[in-house]
Amino acid sequence: MRSLLILVVLATASLAIVIPRARNSVVECLMCEKAVKAAAPELERDTEAIEKDFDEDCVKDLKIPFAGKECEKYINMYLDIIINELKSGTAPKDVCKKLHDC
Repeated sequence: MRSLLILVVLATASLAIVIPRARNSVVECLMCEKAVKAAAPELERDTEAIEKDFDEDCVKDLKIPFAGKECEKYINMYLDIIINELKSGTAPKDVCKKLHDC
């Protein structure tokens, strides 16, 4: 019985090391996709206009408490990074994967 317990503990520990957990949630993936959708069509557009489009779309689609604050926090942290990825040639469908948000 003791050997079995040790085997289970070792197996669990090895799986924890081998299988990395996803860094972000479904909500962050959705916010990233919406930010890319807002930024991709016109990269030279003013960032305030992109933020406004993102905020409207994000708050409308996220059905969570405090969605406005979460959307604002996300766009403040990642908009410049997303724009730089798009300008450097990363395909819009690949930006969120590259940022590990999806």
